[in-house]
Amino acid sequence: MRLRAKITILSILTALCAYIILGTAFLMGGWGLLVRIGLYVAGGAGIVAGAVFFIIKKDALLKTALVLVACVALVFTVIVILNYTARLNDLETDAEKISALTDIIASAGGWSMAVYVLVQILQVVILPLPALVCYVPGVYIWGAGIATLLASAGVLIGALICYFLGRMFGRRVVEWIAGKDNTDKYADYLGKRGKILFVMMQILPFFPDDILCLIAGLTRMNFPFFLATMILVRPAIVATYCYLGSGTIIPFSGWGIPVWIAIALACVVLAVLSFKYEDKIKDFLKRLVSKKRKGETSAEEQDGEGQAEEK
Repeated sequence: MRLRAKITILSILTALCAYIILGTAFLMGGWGLLVRIGLYVAGGAGIVAGAVFFIIKKDALLKTALVLVACVALVFTVIVILNYTARLNDLETDAEKISALTDIIASAGGWSMAVYVLVQILQVVILPLPALVCYVPGVYIWGAGIATLLASAGVLIGALICYFLGRMFGRRVVEWIAGKDNTDKYADYLGKRGKILFVMMQILPFFPDDILCLIAGLTRMNFPFFLATMILVRPAIVATYCYLGSGTIIPFSGWGIPVWIAIALACVVLAVLSFKYEDKIKDFLKRLVSKKRKGETSAEEQDGEGQAEEK
């Protein structure tokens, strides 16, 4: 990426963060301290992340930070507007405000569902948003079952779009979306190891599953196998997020609190370990797939020799 483009991205990112911080100070007075602190942290973290990624020349992360902050700014703007048009500021607690927001969205009926599905499609194709942020709001609006169906539909459509973007427009478009380094690295993995490794990477949490859908379109992976993998894997993952996020499996009170703390700590540890040992994990998977393929090849050779002896 050229220096001028990076400066432009950093400038827009910084302006959006300043907007969130100043808007929180002057327009969110009716909300609780926790919400305002969260917005201040989001704005401040965006500025710091942008500066760091710019300095260390991590172009993909800089673009990701811009997209995330833009999404926060958009949601923030909608809430500010509703503060006055829907008179959210007249409500006393944040819980009442959030409940009113939920009712407003639910009252939109099919339109709100269509927007929810669209968000899922966008988060697969172009918006690097955490899955929890995308799925769980739907749980509180429509319930875990409907949210799972809607989110799964959006995710599947997004995955298909990614596959065909890679298949139809080629490497240049994939590199623009996923970055050259990611494209080179994962195209090499999938090109050599193929289908089994692709399925493993879709299931395990350390891999960028949406980027892998783009790159799958560059490889020889056929569409029926890709579609079958998506249908079997993605809805199961979405359902896990939605039902856990609903609090029906592990409650957000009582005995569930220490369990959630343990899960959060485990996720942090796994994230750190996966980042630190990413290459080793990939090498292990590659060796595992290679051994399986060698075993299958040996079995085929033995069958061939047995048939030859019989003749």
